Amino acid sequence: MTRRTKAERKILLAVRDGYLDPRLLASARSLAERMDAELEIFARVAGSELPPALDAFIAELRASSRPYSLSLKPVLRRREIVDYANAHECVATVVIDSLEGWESVAMDRSSDPWSRLSCPLVTAAPPRK
Repeated sequence: MTRRTKAERKILLAVRDGYLDPRLLASARSLAERMDAELEIFARVAGSELPPALDAFIAELRASSRPYSLSLKPVLRRREIVDYANAHECVATVVIDSLEGWESVAMDRSSDPWSRLSCPLVTAAPPRK
């Protein structure tokens, strides 16, 4: 069995425009720092411009020299997140805002892709009212 180095670990943060709570971003960053992991960000955004909260978060990551990668996606489904995390052993944890709302963008609403996730799933934002 080979041992994975800390630098190879990643936290996958999946965010959606309109659901960018500061606690979600702070939780993902804190978790990446504690685990000495890179922050991999999948952002579902309309267009090519980052939402202001995400743009500021990226600036903070750059200023702190926290390793990260950013992938902008016009469509981001639960199944895509789960399949990506399961296919990449380096993904130690997936962080999302909440379980609510992802169903509306899923191709198959009767399934629960989160149940197939092979790493911990962290929901880090308060429920929407």
